[in-house]
Amino acid sequence: MNKGKVIGKKYIKYIDYSKAVIWKDRVISLNKEVVDAFREVYKIVFIDRGKGKMYYADLKDIQECWELKKYGQEEQYYFPIEILKTKKL
Repeated sequence: MNKGKVIGKKYIKYIDYSKAVIWKDRVISLNKEVVDAFREVYKIVFIDRGKGKMYYADLKDIQECWELKKYGQEEQYYFPIEILKTKKL
């Protein structure tokens, strides 16, 4: 289920980081259908209120290293978590 939304030119999604990251491969994902709907989005932001942190990157930087895969029901773009910058809320 997608809990993100576009605000201005940013896609913002609230997450529980410990559950959002596939730790074996150290990747995080974006749903393909959501990404296909982006029009003027240039920045991706994940907010973990529990940890009080924000993880973010430019969409173009994410696109340079993502891979489209299907685990389970829907296709997702997976990319390494190391690309994300971190900031305290």
